[in-house]
Amino acid sequence: MASHGKNILVTGAAGVLGREVCSQLVSKGHSVTGVDNNKRFPNSKPDGRFIKSDLGKFLNLTANKFDFIYHMAAINGTASFYSQPNEVLTNNVLTDLDIFKFAETNPNTKLIYASSSEVVSGTTIFPTPEIVDIVVDNIHNPRWSYRLPKMLAENYLTNSKINYNIVRFFNIYSEHCGAGHFLKDIVSKIKNQNYHLQSPEETRSFCYVKDAVDAMIFVAEQTSNNIVNIGSDEEITILEAANIIATALDIPAQWKTIDSLPGSSLRRRPDITKLLEIYPTFKPESFANVIQRIKDIL
Repeated sequence: MASHGKNILVTGAAGVLGREVCSQLVSKGHSVTGVDNNKRFPNSKPDGRFIKSDLGKFLNLTANKFDFIYHMAAINGTASFYSQPNEVLTNNVLTDLDIFKFAETNPNTKLIYASSSEVVSGTTIFPTPEIVDIVVDNIHNPRWSYRLPKMLAENYLTNSKINYNIVRFFNIYSEHCGAGHFLKDIVSKIKNQNYHLQSPEETRSFCYVKDAVDAMIFVAEQTSNNIVNIGSDEEITILEAANIIATALDIPAQWKTIDSLPGSSLRRRPDITKLLEIYPTFKPESFANVIQRIKDIL
């Protein structure tokens, strides 16, 4: 391990974000312990020391000697919000509280919390800054099972004595995404000739996982007690994104419109001014370029 290396814990290490976090941190010479129960990605084994375990059990058996904790663990994926909302809400709230209590046992630990653009869903301000009024329409919407824990966590951290950074991710994607994520679902639809496309007119600002994690680590090392949007400022429609994927796969798609799910955001575009102040050279790769580059493994 390099002399500058830190002792780092990554939760949700087998997931799309966690796996990339472990990879980049190990490449920087840090000693990385990754924890995941492998329920979502059973064959994923991230770089570093990997422990297959429920997070609560691991924390109960472990002393906090970590310099950094990157907390990526959560049940996510839009399909899960609607199909198992109570499991999403319960798991994510309890998991967050467990890791916050663990972090509080060592005042030298810095906690990096993975929040989400879902927190600011429904805003009418675009690009959307970190500090903006939040409105929750129809508190009983199952979609909020993911959003509400993120809101609670942000409130907890900003009112705690934990040394934290909150990174608010906007539409991160990867070739390793599973079912329930946009890229995987669109690829599956195209290959199965199922051309029903939900919310084609809605917009998203897709950011490739390698760019997002690079930015998160840079922010973690440069600032504290901050909330920072991480994403791309390239805003495209769902229809444009679906066509980019179909073109890369060389499969013509005649899309048929499906209405949006309740609570789905009409637009998403982060204001990344703060991120660029911290990381002036951050330049995420365009969605079209990434899809073209990774098309053979989709």
